[in-house]
Amino acid sequence: MAQSTEKRQSSFEWRRWLIAAIVAVVVMVGVWFALTRLLNLGNATPAVTAEEPAATPATGAELPMDDFTKLALDKAKQGDVQGALDAFSVAIASNPDGASVPYYYRGLVYIDQGKVNEAIDDFSKAIEIDGHFPQAYAARGTAYLMISRPAKASEDFDKALQLDPNNATTYVNRARAYMGLQMNDEAEADLNRAIELDPKLVAAYFNRGVLNMLNQEPEKALEDFNQCIAINPNAPAPYFNRAVTNIELGDKKAAATDLAVYLTIAKDEEGKHQARSLLDSLTGVQGENPPPPTAEANNGQ
Repeated sequence: MAQSTEKRQSSFEWRRWLIAAIVAVVVMVGVWFALTRLLNLGNATPAVTAEEPAATPATGAELPMDDFTKLALDKAKQGDVQGALDAFSVAIASNPDGASVPYYYRGLVYIDQGKVNEAIDDFSKAIEIDGHFPQAYAARGTAYLMISRPAKASEDFDKALQLDPNNATTYVNRARAYMGLQMNDEAEADLNRAIELDPKLVAAYFNRGVLNMLNQEPEKALEDFNQCIAINPNAPAPYFNRAVTNIELGDKKAAATDLAVYLTIAKDEEGKHQARSLLDSLTGVQGENPPPPTAEANNGQ
């Protein structure tokens, strides 16, 4: 009896570790996309995805901007953060009543610097000036997700979708907010809608795969992670999550292969640490079961 109880406890710890790891990856994925959009500043809307490829927003023409805003974007692309911030400030000061665009882009730069609250302030100012600015609502929603405020995020995504109802990326982001609110049915509906709008959107399949894992439907999750890799075989995160899924399904050989691929192409050190721990557990280097999740994994650092 004691041995049976110990086995069940071991299984529970193993499953808890897996879920903690997969949730940690999707949290990092959300932050990564918002940061890397800065490399493609145009009509960008921050969205979802630690090492997953960026999703392409379904918005229209580029945002109108003055010369100082263009200069600021050029400096941001060149890595001159302070120069970009200074140029945005000049653009705002020169036309404070029409500065929604420089406020929006300066908010993106603040996100890149880890100054999420400052970013939220700038996105809010952009919205005060122009209440019909879907990118600003979507960006602020993403920022709220980064500080674990899914209810506020979902409100912003609602407004963004009212203004831009065919933006697949925003549906993915609202799904992430719904997941944070444990509204899994609504999250699934949004992810399905995102895939209808953009069948090549890796972020949608990735997050739906995570949702299926959390719903204890690993077969469905496997299909989604397979689709991620078919669309973009160079994105590391889906390999990690497919490995987790294969472990749940009892295919340790396939899991070990995916972890090896992940370790080859991943750049995120925390993710690589998690992958090595999983791989060691599969190969018996550290025993039959991996250690419990670290505080970093639980917090999605």
